[in-house]
Amino acid sequence: MIAAFCDWLVATSISHTFQEWTWFVPLVQTVHILCIAVVLTLVAMTDLKMLGVRVGSQSLSEMVSHSMPWIWMALGLLLTTGILLTITEPARELLNNVFRLKMLMVLALVGVLKIIQSGLRDRPDYWSLSPRRRFAGRAVGAASLLLGVCIVVAGRWIAYV
Repeated sequence: MIAAFCDWLVATSISHTFQEWTWFVPLVQTVHILCIAVVLTLVAMTDLKMLGVRVGSQSLSEMVSHSMPWIWMALGLLLTTGILLTITEPARELLNNVFRLKMLMVLALVGVLKIIQSGLRDRPDYWSLSPRRRFAGRAVGAASLLLGVCIVVAGRWIAYV
């Protein structure tokens, strides 16, 4: 069923147009990669702060409130550029199990980011209120950091599977 969808999508006029424009894929990939850099840099800074590493003078709450709008905007651009790249070469992504795993990890990262953000929305000191919360914050930060690295590895691995 997915293969039939890929065959249909690659035969559409929009897919043909994107394939014919020699500048299209490199431009969209460049925007995609820059957005990955924005997301991973800001997520890593937040994760390091949650892990207890001194990153700047801002509190975790301040850091999250300043970085989350940029993260959500970059994730929106990643979704858009990812859809455009998929329209151009649907089988490369949609039939690839590594791509599917990457998308699951992206969804997991989005969930973790929502957890981090929602905890701080009501209480700026939420992740430091008790030893148990500090431990949970460190675990969430470590999981988020690991997910980010795994997403990048999967993104590169797609090209070789």
